[in-house]
Amino acid sequence: MTISSHFTKFLTDDRGAMTVDWTVLSAGAVGLAIATTAIMTDTIDVLAGRMDSELRTRQLSDEWVQFYATHFEPILQTGFMSEADAEVAYNAANQMMNNEVMSQLASGIEAMENGTITAAEIVELVAIASVAYQRNLADDGMLNYYFGFDGSAPYFMTLANAPTG
Repeated sequence: MTISSHFTKFLTDDRGAMTVDWTVLSAGAVGLAIATTAIMTDTIDVLAGRMDSELRTRQLSDEWVQFYATHFEPILQTGFMSEADAEVAYNAANQMMNNEVMSQLASGIEAMENGTITAAEIVELVAIASVAYQRNLADDGMLNYYFGFDGSAPYFMTLANAPTG
């Protein structure tokens, strides 16, 4: 046999075809995995960097949130409650988790809009709104409109069930 006949026999022999096919497929799969890892590594690095910068710029402790009697000023002026009572209501609201604060705030504003809120519930809602305002959980414009934290006349004092002395 000549070299060309050995070469021809090698090329036409199909005994190792499956091994070659699996080798090519495996190499392709490994190549795709490496390419995906390279792409995902960059994306994960970007996301980790964003998360790192977000966490570094946020105040994660709520110890800076404190009682402000000015948030209760319209109610205090009516004599409906004392400043000590307002602080008790505030401290109760400050113990709530953020999702609970937002849920209570939304349902309280809805009750205000519907006219189904009592004077005592308004006091609790002002305390919750004060916490939401200081934790930056809700829009300042909305909180200023309903609760007058910016010194404007609060919406809750225009209600029939507004706290009075």
